[in-house]
This record gives sequence, C-alpha cells and structure tokens, in this order.
Amino acid sequence: MKKKAKSGSPDALLEKLAVSSPNDAVKLLFLDEEDLSLLDDLDLSLLTEMKRSANGAVEIKLLDKLEVIRELNELKRAGSGEQAAASNFYAAIDKAADRLGGEAHEV
Repeated sequence: MKKKAKSGSPDALLEKLAVSSPNDAVKLLFLDEEDLSLLDDLDLSLLTEMKRSANGAVEIKLLDKLEVIRELNELKRAGSGEQAAASNFYAAIDKAADRLGGEAHEV
C-alpha cells in the first residue's frame, strides 16, 4: 500500500507539482479582462514567470518538473535513511538492554 504524504509537508507539495499540468498557465495567457473572475479556479503552481510585450509576444516560464521529481526522490531517500538509522539505534538499545540482563534501571 502506498503511503501518502501529509498535505502540508514538503513531500506533498512536491508530489502535487510533479503531477500538475501547465494547461491553466496557458489559459491565463488568453484570459480577457472580463474573465479575470476565473483566476481563482486556475492551477498556476507550475508558473514561475509570465511576460506579455507591447507587440503581443508572450513568454511563460514553468517549473522544471524533472528537477521537482529529482528533489522528491532525494527527500524520500533521505527519509528512508533516517528511518533505517532510527531502527538501528533502537536495535542497539535493545541489544544493550539484553546484555545487562533486561533489568530496568531508574535514573
């Protein structure tokens, strides 16, 4: 079963960006002033920059999805490494407790 990231976590944001579509950013380029009420419904998460020149030329820059996927992969790898380190730490504590005869000592 695939584990889902919490909605506010960096993993969740990166997952959303990795599957986002640039379609709404392109729609934004062609909105008229009377259609500006549609802005709230557009997913512009991939849009990083938009320019419209006086002669009508349009330029948009989008987030590099490959870089987002690499970052997500790196975060997941780091998370699994931390989990393995914690597991090894607790295994070492259990082993030390067994060597002491399993007696609990109060501090």
